[in-house]
Amino acid sequence: MSSPLPHVAFFPFMSKGHIIPLIHLAHLLHRRCLATFTFFTTPLNAPFIRDSLAGTDASIVELPFPENAPGLPPGIESTDRLPDMSLFLTFYNATKQLRPHFEQALASLPTAVSFLISDGFLGWSTESAAKLGIPRVASYGMGCHAMAIQYYIRREKPHRGLASDDQPFTVSGFPNLRLTLDDLTQFSYDPHPADEVYKFVEEIQPPPDTRAVVDNSFYELEPGYVDHWNSHIGPKAWCIGLLCLAQQKTRSNNRTELLQWLDSRVAMNRPVVYVAFGSQAEISELQLKEIAIGLERSGVDFLWVVRAKGVELGEGFEERVAERGKVVREWVDQLEILQHESIRAFVSHCGWNSVTEGISAGVPILAWPMMAEQRLNARFLVQDLGIGLRVRASDGTREGLVRGEDIAKLVRELVDGEKGKEAAKKAKDLARAARMAMEEGGSSWRALEQMIAEVSQKTTTGLAPGLA
Repeated sequence: MSSPLPHVAFFPFMSKGHIIPLIHLAHLLHRRCLATFTFFTTPLNAPFIRDSLAGTDASIVELPFPENAPGLPPGIESTDRLPDMSLFLTFYNATKQLRPHFEQALASLPTAVSFLISDGFLGWSTESAAKLGIPRVASYGMGCHAMAIQYYIRREKPHRGLASDDQPFTVSGFPNLRLTLDDLTQFSYDPHPADEVYKFVEEIQPPPDTRAVVDNSFYELEPGYVDHWNSHIGPKAWCIGLLCLAQQKTRSNNRTELLQWLDSRVAMNRPVVYVAFGSQAEISELQLKEIAIGLERSGVDFLWVVRAKGVELGEGFEERVAERGKVVREWVDQLEILQHESIRAFVSHCGWNSVTEGISAGVPILAWPMMAEQRLNARFLVQDLGIGLRVRASDGTREGLVRGEDIAKLVRELVDGEKGKEAAKKAKDLARAARMAMEEGGSSWRALEQMIAEVSQKTTTGLAPGLA
């Protein structure tokens, strides 16, 4: 008689960007018959997760989100619904109140849990799992390069006392790497220990008894960073992606209007630039208008997903570009768009999910980071991988306005210029490597099986040390 499959509990942070990769991982486990699983979430997030896991026999456990959380509008159970990202830390602190409900639900599951995969923003779940003797694996939703660099930035603060924002500095783990303040988010600066940002950064570090980290990456993408993390930092990172490649889709004969429009671009041999900045980036109306000016002046066909509702992009803009441009204000299937043969470039905020989707589709990226570790991702794409170009403020400052004429030049260069052609070739090479990693016998294919086997063993020997 064969032994039962491992039972994995998933607990993502309440944000689409954190939830979706773990949904992809669950589908992968199901398809490869490697595990059964249970998802923990809150009532308003449950329908999306339930629909996304259709056909997998997944169990969904709903935890009551705290009512009347101080400072939060009612009915907000996801960062995607926050009216302003200044409320993020308020939301983050409210999620800590889920702990007693989670512990009770975890202990009450009818099937024993082999291990827990929980979000790095839910660091307290390590202690919750430990009470029941359940190993915990952390999911941070970023690559090893960003995790490793941030570790040294946080520990050593090598950026203190620089004479200017563009003065280069190094970190001890990577002496050949040249960084500037433009590669760091404001969170990486030097917050005071009493500051809420400082507390957040400290709380999300993996505790020493975190068994492993799942990395939505593939080894060949960032081998030096993975090796360094596993040899010198830890807990052990397992590269099991790119997880978006676990999403199996077939071309439908029922083409949406948007896909039909992209099909028409192929028929006319007109390349398209896809512009999207994720669900949480906050862009001023002035900057949005400059983006509109840049896209219009570029002369390149475009598909632009605009999150801001009711914002005027410039008088008559959409009418003037209607023949060669689409402005979309609702949700789109980004991976499906990036995989369309008409897409020649991706203007992105460099969130890791968008980065992995762009790489998987072999599309070069115009890197325009906004928050979190996105500046490090942009540096990695442009300098390490060579698959894109970097957007910078037109006045040379860190947070300044990017003028339309500069956007137009960058778009044209990435679509038709020599730098763009070189980036496109490298992007296609990486896409092939990513697919090979996920195919049977590839590095990510093997790593997933090895991670499950190793983590399921309830022993602490041989673990890499936790972050100091």
